Amino acid sequence: MDKLNFDGSCDPNPGGRMGFGWVISWKSKKTSTEGRKEKQRSPANTNNVAEYTALKEGIVNYLELGGKGPLLVCGDSQLVISQMSGKWNINNENLAIIKEQIASLIQSNGLRVTFKWIPRGENSIADRLAMPGDAPARPIERKVIADVNTSKALPLLRIQINELNAHPSPGFKSFAGLKVGGMDAYSRIKLEDLKKQAGVSAAALVQKDFPLDELHQASALRWMLRGLAADLAIRKVKTDIELGNKRAKGNSKR
Repeated sequence: MDKLNFDGSCDPNPGGRMGFGWVISWKSKKTSTEGRKEKQRSPANTNNVAEYTALKEGIVNYLELGGKGPLLVCGDSQLVISQMSGKWNINNENLAIIKEQIASLIQSNGLRVTFKWIPRGENSIADRLAMPGDAPARPIERKVIADVNTSKALPLLRIQINELNAHPSPGFKSFAGLKVGGMDAYSRIKLEDLKKQAGVSAAALVQKDFPLDELHQASALRWMLRGLAADLAIRKVKTDIELGNKRAKGNSKR
């Protein structure tokens, strides 16, 4: 079958400039077609809107070029793939509108479509095409020691982790807003067991960044095991430390 890879970006997220990229791989022609578009800054722009719009634009381009299906649609957004395939509900009105537009395109053109989630590393061409022309280049592929999509993290947390892992430069607010929401399967695991599960290199990394603080070493390893990239897990813990220090200073002034 033909294959469509898609990706979207919003820089900064939310409210930034959006980019949409897609790659159509034609089975019969044994060739591929690349496409990309952009949209200027708007308060309504988000990474998820960009991902959905990239999928829509890719399908529109596929149909314009004479695509008849069956079509395998591949993307690294767990949210879009899971919602389009009916595994997850959709609660965001803006996303629901685009999803219905995509569903209408598929239905009215009689397309047989299969949706498949893939890791970002397997979506590199669409990822490159999705970057707005004046946006900075994405960093080198991040090191992830656990697949967030098969981790024991809660579903909403997995969505947040996926978005952070895909973002070229997540900001302080993104890390501050990343919360477990109580206890999960990783909360009570002791440091030594965390080191064994995460592996030698991850254990060495947290030892280097938090040499005298086993509590923060454990916290960083827990985030890595939930699926957060290693460098982002370190930044998450450092953000938590900074927030804790600010709270402590605030309390001391009272």
